[in-house]
Amino acid sequence: MYVCICNAVTEKDIHHAAANGARRVRDLRTLGVTVDCGKCACAAKCCLDQAVASAPSAARRPSSTPARLLEAYA
Repeated sequence: MYVCICNAVTEKDIHHAAANGARRVRDLRTLGVTVDCGKCACAAKCCLDQAVASAPSAARRPSSTPARLLEAYA
């Protein structure tokens, strides 16, 4: 399902970002979430929270380098 229509960001994109260290909606800005109209913020947060909760415990650690997200989508 699309979470951000403006930038064609899907739930799968957000789950992938969470697996690569995203923990806050701010971390999803590299995907384009909340960059344009911002109406996707609540849905993106819910999706991100679900992704983090369903991740293995090792992946739940906070990321000290959000730059890993840029590498994942470069």
